Amino acid sequence: MTISTLSTKNQTTLSVEFVRRLKLRAGTRFKQTVEDGKIVLQPVPDVTTAFGAIKSKRKFMSIAEETEAAEKAIASENDPKGGKA
Repeated sequence: MTISTLSTKNQTTLSVEFVRRLKLRAGTRFKQTVEDGKIVLQPVPDVTTAFGAIKSKRKFMSIAEETEAAEKAIASENDPKGGKA
């Protein structure tokens, strides 16, 4: 059992045991609820950790490559011989 104190700024600390056990880091956000008169803190998953889980099929280009591609597309649309009407 761990006992902590609520500060004048409504802050408290978590036991190192809990932090290590749950693999928490500074900046971890918590969902706070009250259940049967008890405070329940649940870590909220960080959205940025999910970015690596989703693989993008899009090829990323530099700004220069995107600009060049856009200029070519605009030029071909405005070309009376080969562009779209």
